[in-house]
Amino acid sequence: MADSISKAKQVLADKKIDGVPALALQDIANDEGVKFKFDKYPNDLWDGTLLFKGDKRAILINTQRGLIGRHNFTFAHELGHYLLAHKPTTTIDGRPIIRCTTADIRNNDNSNEVDANRFAAELLMPEERFRLDMAGAPIDFGLIGSLSNKYMVSKHACSIRIVNFLQAPCVIIRTNGMNVIGVTASRSASNFLRNLTTIPNGTAAQKVITTGYWQKEFAECASSLWLQRSIPNELVYECTYIPKDSKFATIIIKW
Repeated sequence: MADSISKAKQVLADKKIDGVPALALQDIANDEGVKFKFDKYPNDLWDGTLLFKGDKRAILINTQRGLIGRHNFTFAHELGHYLLAHKPTTTIDGRPIIRCTTADIRNNDNSNEVDANRFAAELLMPEERFRLDMAGAPIDFGLIGSLSNKYMVSKHACSIRIVNFLQAPCVIIRTNGMNVIGVTASRSASNFLRNLTTIPNGTAAQKVITTGYWQKEFAECASSLWLQRSIPNELVYECTYIPKDSKFATIIIKW
């Protein structure tokens, strides 16, 4: 089976994609003979589906789930399943499919889902270009917003990509209310963060999530609130963003 990142680089080279890769997703599918459909499936909790019929393939994108940036990542993710020759995982009405929910896509224990994510990330946010765009910029919500707009991906996918390339210690936490639902840490920060299931009391993040007003600037905080290991002579900063009328928040912790 092809390496996921190498496969994405090969697709970018073979298709001569020099612009925004997200704009080329439909052309990639057409070139591969993969049909696709964007539609709302309001009663379903899945993001994307790869359909198998003999040697033919089709992709369904559930536009009820998130905005265009999320749809683009889902499309690339399903193309990853196809181009990496992943096998069907279930059947619907007797038809073999790969059906991906948000939980499936974020399941780090499922090697096929991890590979499809890596393919999608490299295809949509090619490492060489992406590193150049983030070089020298402070890690904040302005950078996440500008790069997510440029590459037409969700802020969530963009923030994960940024952290994965960072050498400095940084953690991005995603919450549903006060409950932690996702954590991405740079390599230098991975052994410092506490094992969190909820937002610690006394943090700026707790106040922001409670009031619904996001921070415009980073605030210094006690490292013991977030970290399980002390950092001599280092200050820890946190900043939280929560969209208006949303229950989901994103927190950046850096030092």
